[in-house]
Amino acid sequence: MCYDAYMFRKTTAVLLSLSMFSSALMMNGCGTPALHSKEAIVLPSDDAGEQEWLNQTLDSFLNDGDVLPYGADWRVLEGNAFIEDNVIHKYDQAREYEHVVLEARTANGTYTYDNLTLLDPYVGYVMSYFSPDGDDKEQLKLCYTYDSLYWFKCNEGKPVLAASLGTKRLRDPSLVRKKDGTFALLATQGYDNPEIYVFDSQDLITYENERLLKVNESHDDLKMSEAQSWAPEAFYDRTIDRYVIYWSSVKDGGMYFNTSSDLSSFSPCEKLLDAGYPVIDGTFVKNGHDWTILLKDEREPMEEYSKLFEGTGSSWNSITQFSSPVYDRHQVEGPFLMKALDKTGWYLYCDDYTRGAYKALYTEDLKYFAEISDARAMLPVEDPAHGYAIPVTWRELSRLIEVYDS
Repeated sequence: MCYDAYMFRKTTAVLLSLSMFSSALMMNGCGTPALHSKEAIVLPSDDAGEQEWLNQTLDSFLNDGDVLPYGADWRVLEGNAFIEDNVIHKYDQAREYEHVVLEARTANGTYTYDNLTLLDPYVGYVMSYFSPDGDDKEQLKLCYTYDSLYWFKCNEGKPVLAASLGTKRLRDPSLVRKKDGTFALLATQGYDNPEIYVFDSQDLITYENERLLKVNESHDDLKMSEAQSWAPEAFYDRTIDRYVIYWSSVKDGGMYFNTSSDLSSFSPCEKLLDAGYPVIDGTFVKNGHDWTILLKDEREPMEEYSKLFEGTGSSWNSITQFSSPVYDRHQVEGPFLMKALDKTGWYLYCDDYTRGAYKALYTEDLKYFAEISDARAMLPVEDPAHGYAIPVTWRELSRLIEVYDS
């Protein structure tokens, strides 16, 4: 795409985003855009285990303006927040990352839920990725989007972070929101290595406390190759108050995980799931009470396999149902999913590595995926490989733009 055409589309997208912000401000009546709201979830009336159902349904991170599950009377026990018409809001004096404790009263009992962080509304996504070739290969790069389709590169497409430990080959970078609302970065260390990179970041701009974690390691209950830990991703699970770090190893037959309280020390690795054949590049999303993971079929020959399929379950560690390929037009890998912020549905991006391209798809139900034409999705970055996107608030995104796009 030529520069003039790129700038035209960038300007159009920014103007559209500003229009969305203005509309949200008028509807919300306050100074924070209210673009993100989860669909209403209704508490099952016949669920004897409603306390656990609510516990599993509540996300670790809530947003100002989120709808809480219906069927319970909600109260704020701790935190600068209030609930009105089943919607949680921040008070003006609330911190950017506000810790809250909620209480739910139902006909069957009163339940308390901790380990919750209340954020501003999400207004976009930041993607972490790397280039596999060139003078700046295997370093962290970032880009961002307001609408999940038009992406703008940070730092003019130049790296924002290089590794200094180990092999210095930072690949498959993924961002994770930490319990306190800030961030961490995980990445593969080259190809065949049992250790992964981990960094801490307060603002997605500076990265510190670089460390290597040997997640692929044998122990008394499990013999491992201690050779691979590909495409690590992580999330904070408030129900166990720990982070779940999950990664791939073809030499060990699939997906594994460790848990950690601080992303520095961690539990021995365990098998995450069993699809019946080798898989890699798993990426999780939580949808209400359910969990979905997208995976790459790693069987040979890759011309026949190398397709994306999904696994589902009631929790991240009980994935037992697997689908046929959800996208089988080409050989792809490195998927990630993004929940649409302005409508229902999800966007899927994946690395069409045989053609050196990134593909975008859309799904309303995480079952049927439709490819989005290249004319509708603009990813103006050179040689992106195995990216990952995380939702961000206006304050988080504006800080990033101020540093890299001013």
